[in-house]
This record gives sequence, structure tokens and C-alpha cells, in this order.
Amino acid sequence: MSQIENFAFFDEGEAKRVFEELKQYTYGVVKRVEKKVKKVYPPPLHSLTSLQREANKKLGFSAKKTLDVAQMLYETYKVISYPRTESRYLATSNRPLVEEILKKLGREDLIPRVAEVGRRVFDDSKLTDHHAIIPLDRAKNLPPDGAKLYDLILKRFLAVFYPPYVYESVLILTEVGNKYLFLTRLRRTLDPGWRVVYGFKPEGEGEIPPLRVGDKVKKVDQRLEKKKTEPPPRYTEGTLLKEMERLGLGTPATRAQIIETLKARKYVTKRGKVLIPTEKGRELIEKLKTSKVASPEMTAEWEKKLEEIHLKGLGYRGYLQFLEAIKGFTAEEVNRLKETTFEVSENFKTSKGRTKRKTYRRGKKSR
Repeated sequence: MSQIENFAFFDEGEAKRVFEELKQYTYGVVKRVEKKVKKVYPPPLHSLTSLQREANKKLGFSAKKTLDVAQMLYETYKVISYPRTESRYLATSNRPLVEEILKKLGREDLIPRVAEVGRRVFDDSKLTDHHAIIPLDRAKNLPPDGAKLYDLILKRFLAVFYPPYVYESVLILTEVGNKYLFLTRLRRTLDPGWRVVYGFKPEGEGEIPPLRVGDKVKKVDQRLEKKKTEPPPRYTEGTLLKEMERLGLGTPATRAQIIETLKARKYVTKRGKVLIPTEKGRELIEKLKTSKVASPEMTAEWEKKLEEIHLKGLGYRGYLQFLEAIKGFTAEEVNRLKETTFEVSENFKTSKGRTKRKTYRRGKKSR
């Protein structure tokens, strides 16, 4: 028995055959109905990286702009906590501070929730040098960009003290012609919870029909559509930050500058919100792809070791061994690169508007 969930065929002939066969049937029979109540808890408080990602997605801010604006909100206006943090949690000792902040924000109604949210918000084991980014006071007379970023921080802070978003998930399996199974998924909001902070309204959900196994359902329409699969989307600064965080590349305070360096050196260019590798960038990747210098795994391992040194978890002997390993690797790599010729080219515009090509050469044969 065939089960068709997404109605997708990659063989046009097979799609047309099934489409024609289904024309003869006017109804289906419900074979299975599954209902589940599910909860979605609010996302955790912001670290610098998660704030940069959200600001890029919702406001179009670059990672550097988000860091600069956040630093301004912290230093000049003093309305948010220290922004250069990788933690998304607060210390258990911060509960009185949070209650005081909620009073300043005029949200005394959320104070009882401070004692209820538990380790989803207050977790000493997940703290770093600084806790998550939170608002410290009401914001007044902020510049436009500052007001927008403050609003993201404020909403995330308030949302964590709201109840979860609760919805009913329904799965319906319908059999047609004793041969094909069609899967239908429906959702109905029971309690919007924290999503009201973001203006969520359960519109267009409709009522879920009270179907039972054995019920007959009438076919309303039947269409055959030709579509194309989409390639993986290009990176935005927000999705690139997420990937850098996953791979352990950089720190919350340095990731923005790494991206800015890529743009300044013209290895990538920005088209709308997405980052596009330039010809110069692609050539550089090709030249360095066999070198450990360009290995994300090695970079992540070094970042991990540096963090262990920072947290005093590596020990003095481990620290010396790490330094020796870096010195040995650097000497070996420099000698190897001296024997290698690199040639990277890019097009540029002259003062008269003509397009010319410039080639950069490095290595033993460079002149």
C-alpha cells in the first residue's frame, strides 16, 4: 500500500499515472486519527550571538552594527546589561534583581513567575563570565536603531516569564481506493502563551473536524503541479553566526569582526541580506582547501583550548604543551607556504569606469 505524505514525485510519468488513477475516486476513508496536546516553551534569553542573529533576521542589522548598538545601550544609556556575553541564563542570585526590573518595567504581574520558571532561566551551571543580556530599566529617548534593538531584548526578557505556547496537533490518515494513503496534519492553538509578547494571533487556523476512524471524507479538489526543488539557502550574517557558534569558530565578541574582515578584504560581498563569495574569495578557498590553516575543525580545537586556559581547566603543563604545539605547527606551515605560489585574481573598476583584472601573487615565485 502506497503512503503519500507530501504528494511529491520526481518521475513525471509516475505522477501523471497516479493522478489519472485518482480521478475515479470521489471520497476517502479515515483510517487513523491521532490527537496530541503539545507545548512550546519560550526561547532562552539572549547571548550576543543570538541577539546578532535575531537583529539580522528582523532588522537587517549586520553583526557589527548589533554589537555597536548594544554597546551604546549598555555604556551610554545604561538600559541593558553587559552585551559581550555568550551565556543565555541568569544566576539564581539574580532573582531579586529580576523582580526589581519587572517593577521598573511596569510588569509586576510577571513577578510570581520568577519563582516558577526554574532552570530554563536561572541556571548557575550554564553561566560564563557574564549572564544573559537583559533590560535594566525603561528606555527613553533612544535613537531609532537603539530603540529597535532594545525592543528585541525587552520582548525576549518578558517572554521567558510567560507560560508555554500550547496547541493541539492532529494527524489524519485517509485511504483512497484501497491503495493510497494521504497524510493530513492540522494544528489548533489552545493557549498562545509567550507568543502574545510578539503579537501572535491564531488567525486562519479554522476548526479541526471531529473525524473518527471509518468516516468517509469527500474529495474537494485534485491538481497536478510542477515545481522545482530549491538549493540550500545562502548564508545571511545571522545564519553564518549560528554556524560559527556551532563549529566553535570565534567568540561572541570576535565573530562580528571576522565577518567584517571577510567583507573588507572582498572575500565576500553582500547582496540584499545574503553573503556571496567573490571570485577572489572562491580562489582563496581553492588555494587553501588542503591547508590546516583553513580548517574549521582545527580552529575550533584551538578555541576550545584557549577557553580551557581561560577557565584554568587545562593546567600549566597542558598550557605549555599547547604553546609548543602551536609553535611547531606555525613553523611547519610557514615553511610549507614559502615553497608554494598563491595567485588570486579579482576584477576592479578604473577611475574611467573600465573593468580590469588584478592578480595577487604570494610565495616563492612572487615578484
